[in-house]
Amino acid sequence: MNKIIVLVTLLLGTVSLAYAQRDPDDPGIQDSLIVNDAYVDSGSTFAFVQIFAVTDDSVSYYNLPLHWNAPGGGIYPGSGTLYFPPLTSWDVHYDSVIFSSSYIRQIGFSDIGGEDNPNLFTNGQRLNAWNIRFVIAPNAPSQLVVLDTTWDNANGSLILGLHDGVTEITPALKPGFLGVGVGVDKDINSLPDEFTLAQNYPNPFNPTTVIEFSLPQESRIQLNVYDLLGKKVKTLVNDSRAAGAYSVIWDGTDDNGNPQASGTYFYRLSSDQSTLNRRMTLLR
Repeated sequence: MNKIIVLVTLLLGTVSLAYAQRDPDDPGIQDSLIVNDAYVDSGSTFAFVQIFAVTDDSVSYYNLPLHWNAPGGGIYPGSGTLYFPPLTSWDVHYDSVIFSSSYIRQIGFSDIGGEDNPNLFTNGQRLNAWNIRFVIAPNAPSQLVVLDTTWDNANGSLILGLHDGVTEITPALKPGFLGVGVGVDKDINSLPDEFTLAQNYPNPFNPTTVIEFSLPQESRIQLNVYDLLGKKVKTLVNDSRAAGAYSVIWDGTDDNGNPQASGTYFYRLSSDQSTLNRRMTLLR
């Protein structure tokens, strides 16, 4: 009965949100949603953008409002969001497109009565949970379409609800892009114009985290992880890379495969021209 009440109140937009970054009773990793970048040729008629979930909590419902921005026009979400396990066995996974506000309403409940269904629990690993379908008009120009979260006037902000039917958390969300004719036809120069090192995600993390970087030109680079004493823990990259955007995963181990203790670590990207550093936190 409690689950049915929560469903009705969420749909009416009267749920009081708890803006915790994770379950306040669980010191584990921050739950995250990652919108993947996708690229298609000019002349394509549709494309899918993947959304990954990373959780260490048992999620039984979600409100995922998404906003898209197609600066050149002619590209918009269509019907036919693809859902993947465990969402495919949930009692409710609902999506609708509100064109006047340029957003997509996504709501899901694992169980509103009857037998229990599996929760969304990835144990800190990436899980492809949704694919958003975009329709591309024949005359759509080459462009990057940004997909990010937003505020839903009916249901509020991005939230994940836990299996107790009461606790709500606000996950981190990484925005993503759909590139149409960008970096494929070379109509638009999509190569990075800066040497950059992004903040890892999720952060804090356990057991894995993603580190992204970009190179404006071909370079010999090193990407290493260090502990607080400056001792090198792991070499993630040590080779020449062409200009472009890259991502690597650190699994919290050293060069010998030994798991590292909880704590703060630094990662450093260096080339012949520049060096960049950032900090991250591993929680066991």
